[in-house]
Amino acid sequence: MLCFQIFVLLQMYFSKPTLSQVSFIVNEGGMDFPAVTVCNFNPIKKSYVRELNASGDLTGATLEYLLQTNMDAMFVFSNLDRHNLKETHDEAETYFQNHTDFQIIKFLRTAGYDCGEMFLTCYFGGRRFDCCKYMKQKVTSLGKCWELDLQSLAPEWMRKQISPGSESGLQLIVDAQLEEELRGENGDANAIFSDIYENGFRYYIHPPGANAELSSEGISVSPSRTVYSAIKTVSHNLLNRRNWGNCSEKWPEHYNTHLYYSASACRALCIAQYFNDTCGCAPFTYNVDGQKKICAPYESITCMDDHMLRKLNGTDYLELPDCTECHMECQSTSYTSYNSYGDGFNRGSLDWLRKISNKSETHIKNNVAVINIFFLEMFYTSYSQVQATSLTEILSDIGGNMGMFLGMSVITITELSLFFSKIFWIMVSKRRRQYMYSKKKNEKEKEQQLDDAVKEFQERRSRRNSRENISSLSNYSNRIVPIEEFQKKFGYKNPNSAENLSSCSLDSVVSV
Repeated sequence: MLCFQIFVLLQMYFSKPTLSQVSFIVNEGGMDFPAVTVCNFNPIKKSYVRELNASGDLTGATLEYLLQTNMDAMFVFSNLDRHNLKETHDEAETYFQNHTDFQIIKFLRTAGYDCGEMFLTCYFGGRRFDCCKYMKQKVTSLGKCWELDLQSLAPEWMRKQISPGSESGLQLIVDAQLEEELRGENGDANAIFSDIYENGFRYYIHPPGANAELSSEGISVSPSRTVYSAIKTVSHNLLNRRNWGNCSEKWPEHYNTHLYYSASACRALCIAQYFNDTCGCAPFTYNVDGQKKICAPYESITCMDDHMLRKLNGTDYLELPDCTECHMECQSTSYTSYNSYGDGFNRGSLDWLRKISNKSETHIKNNVAVINIFFLEMFYTSYSQVQATSLTEILSDIGGNMGMFLGMSVITITELSLFFSKIFWIMVSKRRRQYMYSKKKNEKEKEQQLDDAVKEFQERRSRRNSRENISSLSNYSNRIVPIEEFQKKFGYKNPNSAENLSSCSLDSVVSV
């Protein structure tokens, strides 16, 4: 039973069991406000296109081809016609040859709306502040976006929300400027093909420093609407691989990037590296750190068709790397949002928006949206992964079982270990067996010799004592001695006698 119990305990320990703990943590000084990235669904301004096409050689097909560069690679692969895309690619190559200073990244960074054009005004905790003073430009799959990072750029009073409710959070009033939207020749068709089906904005609530699209799903709002995003913070603290977990705290060895580590960013860069090694470039959606050459849409599709397309049971699928080195990040923060929408503005809101923006009422109804982001509660939920047991607990359990079944201790374990080690050594070593056999034989011989020596010594001592007694008796016979001294010296002690001495004659003793 003891061996079985020890086996079960050790089996449990070496299986590296873990537990999940849920904690609700209250921040007395307020909640750190997350970063917010806002993107316009219209990726390019009409005025910018007119300026770019001053030479007159930028066709609508070439412009659409350029805007497809930052679209999702899987969407482009599944929906675009290869033949038409090849023709458009050739037209774009001709344009690049005529304009050698043209760069696709520069185009994506400058084609969209500036901060002052997209943000009318901003409030935090009811206090108005300059939006663009704390904004950073970001390029995403939606083009040029703007990130508001209050933790690193804003003053202290803007970094925390100190009480729940929309009045204590962030409010952004944004302008879509749909008059800058590109349209077809008939005036009612959008000239830019896209996988976005609405006008307005998409905003992401994410941790500071993280990639907006990789760390958040995003929330959409159309013009003439107000959105309220009540957010809750969830923190995850996982165990790394050294402590029985499976998460990673840093990038794998062969990755070299300035981004914060996350599993989604790692997988994106893994696929980007695979594209770059295979075809010499990487699609924009995977090249999240911008260190590799960006593939044109036709280059991405050709690369996938030639090197990654496989057939399985008559079905086409793309064979992409598994990226098994990209483990879950050990510490992460996510924001769950609960959104509610309002449609249209009342008369008071229209008058106030017209006053602060100097825009017409028609423009406000067709273009302006209000975004409210705030904490629903002044605490956050923390999910922590901990070890289910430890070496100390296992040793305590083993010690308890040993005491219960056999009364054993550490000293007993040491003695048993030495005993079984010697037994094992005798079993496996022939020389050890011979040595133990000869040692045992020698010990028996020594014991026999010792016994013989003891017997011989006792016999000699017995003979010596007899001679001494006879000699003393002879001495006593030649002189007169008191009877008491004689009996004391040579008398036979009788335990049954009151005087403890025998009254027998000494003749028989002397004769013996």
